[in-house]
Amino acid sequence: MTSVRAALASIGLPEPVSASSLAGGCVHDVRLVELGSGDRVVCKVAAGAVGIAMLQSETRGLAAIAATRSLRTPRVHQLVCDGDGAVLVMEYLPKGTEGDWARAGRQLAQMHAAEAGPRYGSEEEVWLGGTRLRSGWDHDWCEHLAERRLRPLLRDVLDSRAIGEREAAAIDAVIAGLPARIPAAPTASLLHGDLWAGNFHIMRDGGVAVLDPAAVIGDPFLDIAMSSLFGGVPRAFFGAWRESFGDEEAEDERIAAGQMLHLLNHVRLFGAGYVPQLMGVVAALE
Repeated sequence: MTSVRAALASIGLPEPVSASSLAGGCVHDVRLVELGSGDRVVCKVAAGAVGIAMLQSETRGLAAIAATRSLRTPRVHQLVCDGDGAVLVMEYLPKGTEGDWARAGRQLAQMHAAEAGPRYGSEEEVWLGGTRLRSGWDHDWCEHLAERRLRPLLRDVLDSRAIGEREAAAIDAVIAGLPARIPAAPTASLLHGDLWAGNFHIMRDGGVAVLDPAAVIGDPFLDIAMSSLFGGVPRAFFGAWRESFGDEEAEDERIAAGQMLHLLNHVRLFGAGYVPQLMGVVAALE
């Protein structure tokens, strides 16, 4: 597997002189590396074919968000791969304490307003935490959400016995009823895809950057659903996003549908502890 030292050398960066672990390494090994030049970079290290695929997906997502010139992301120096693993070398953004969350909300609305085409999905696979999301495109958002996202997750959690047959039937009935609750053709937007509080990063200048995307094209309320699911994102963020993005139909239902997706994924990844919260969202959509 490519070492951090070899990866840095392959892209012409100075020798590392020290390294320390960073938060965010629950899936990968994330290190803050000081170079001989005095500069610092972040290196995310992954092993095996799955690890390589996950970092490839993250790199594509960072590039897609950066191309919209909206939300700040760390600049990617390079993704260095070999047959056994990969190292993603990124800009280090020194951490601040007070973020301009209203500006971040406006920037998210700007990203969501960027032209993204008429379809929903992605050209290549995307990883949401440790869950592989299928690639492919659909013109109907309800169909895309149901068949490429919700039902595969539902099968996984049922097979793992994290939920029972009765709960699965209730979830499947709600999925079947989504076309009557949410629009089939909402704005097609570039999404961060995993926009929970831990993937925001306050910088020293007060700006708020985003990390670890699972970027796809979809309903912008999917990002709002995740941001509001576990708390930690200030109200100013949502208010500014709403003011900039404008009113849309069936907002509460679209947020609930997005939260159902993310909670199903949390049950898949972390177990039955998330089932009560999941079923609460399901009840709101019944």
